[in-house]
Amino acid sequence: MLDAVKAQDGSCRVWAVSAEGMKKLFTAVVVVASMLFVDGLLLAHHGRGNRYDMDAEIALEGTVRELVWRNPHIAILVDVPDENGESATWVIEHSNVSTLARLGYHRNTLRPGQRVTVYVNPGTSGEAIGLCQRIVLEDGSVIFVRGATVD
Repeated sequence: MLDAVKAQDGSCRVWAVSAEGMKKLFTAVVVVASMLFVDGLLLAHHGRGNRYDMDAEIALEGTVRELVWRNPHIAILVDVPDENGESATWVIEHSNVSTLARLGYHRNTLRPGQRVTVYVNPGTSGEAIGLCQRIVLEDGSVIFVRGATVD
């Protein structure tokens, strides 16, 4: 295949691209596009990897600061005092909005100032993060149970 281009100075430049070269170029473009597409799919819904210690469960007694009701996962911010009385805000991850809504929960299920005990798989990095397994309210009610199903 031959292509020609007329330059501004009036000269004509001609170059040749073989069929084999076009096949290689096309293949390279398809491979790169496919890798970008697959990479996007992998990032669209991520696994938890080693972010949480799934073999450990700890209880956090504290006060709800905020419930962030948004996808892909809700976040429950809980102020938890340490042994010195200093408060640390834990960011607790749970499921997505639609799953929790089907289970009967909504953005007002937890309110700021509410005392709770949250059972979590703690973060592996030492940060104040956790994966929610369940929440126990002051009256003993258990809510936000991970793995619960709609009856």
